[in-house]
Amino acid sequence: MPTVPPELVAQAVAVLGTDGITDTEIESNVLALAQDSMLARRLVDWPPEAFALLLLPHIAKVNLPTTFSARSKSGDWIELSFQMEPIFQAAVRLGMDMYHSEQRSTFGNIALRSSTLAAVNEALNQGSSLEGATLSGPALVGIPAEVYMPPAKPLWRRLFQ
Repeated sequence: MPTVPPELVAQAVAVLGTDGITDTEIESNVLALAQDSMLARRLVDWPPEAFALLLLPHIAKVNLPTTFSARSKSGDWIELSFQMEPIFQAAVRLGMDMYHSEQRSTFGNIALRSSTLAAVNEALNQGSSLEGATLSGPALVGIPAEVYMPPAKPLWRRLFQ
């Protein structure tokens, strides 16, 4: 998996945290930064999930996930480690800095975009207790599992190596 410059993640985080910005504006602005649609999708989807996982221990005593799921082209769900996504790692570092600084409002704007946080909020609003619960990692819909897997070797390479 190629690295993603932390500066690019920080620029995407700045877009995501903008007050009053629409989803369409986020998509457009991040695509302009990334210059690649799949990288842009990852830059839009991952920071909110990373920020939510930083916030959740302050909301409830839950066991946090260490993996996420992505669907392969064949339709199978594949479980992968968060360590396979460099954007997640960079977003965690940025989120920690933001949470413990004067940028907590921006941090909150981004965390509220998370599907994980939405699921926790829904459970809490229904009166469920999350004490000791184990959360599942996010299941990515717009990012295929193949993004995280090395490309398959051509048949001739597999036969002769």
